[in-house]
Amino acid sequence: MSQHDVIEDVSTEEEVPAEPEESVAPRQRSVRLSLPVAIALAVLLVAGIAAGIVFGLMVKGKNDVQAANDAALSTARSYAVTVTSYDYQNLDKNFADVLDGATGTFKDQYTGASGSLRQLIQEAKATAKGNVVDAGVKSATTDRVDVVLFVDQSVTNAATAQPRIDRNRVLMTLEHHDTRWLVSNLQLL
Repeated sequence: MSQHDVIEDVSTEEEVPAEPEESVAPRQRSVRLSLPVAIALAVLLVAGIAAGIVFGLMVKGKNDVQAANDAALSTARSYAVTVTSYDYQNLDKNFADVLDGATGTFKDQYTGASGSLRQLIQEAKATAKGNVVDAGVKSATTDRVDVVLFVDQSVTNAATAQPRIDRNRVLMTLEHHDTRWLVSNLQLL
């Protein structure tokens, strides 16, 4: 065989075409669980859902109490100024503002005492201005909050040239009524 024959033999070889690839469908496996395993998985799923619901409700409850805490504390600060501020020339408005933010026992007590209080303030020609120095929540639920307040009250009257500062420590109980927080108890400490 000559060189020419080798080249000829190589060139005459036929190439075998590649067979087209057939798309092979993946084989699906069926998994069969035994009844006890299926029940255990179902119980775990239900327990997981229940735990998620309980956790969600706990978080919501905590957020609701915090919102009540914040709203009642703000109301208590404002109301402490209202109840410790008055002017003998404008007592009707002062007393009406106090009663507007009151409920229950405190409202009854204040209504009963306002007649004699009015007379004392007018005779002395007294004025007072309250200032909340600090306040904090003692306890809170979504519908009742106890707040401790430190309130300085500057009092002037016809008999004194200089204002007198009374340093009051107050425990205030607020209850949620409709859309408002109202004071149901006020106690000097």
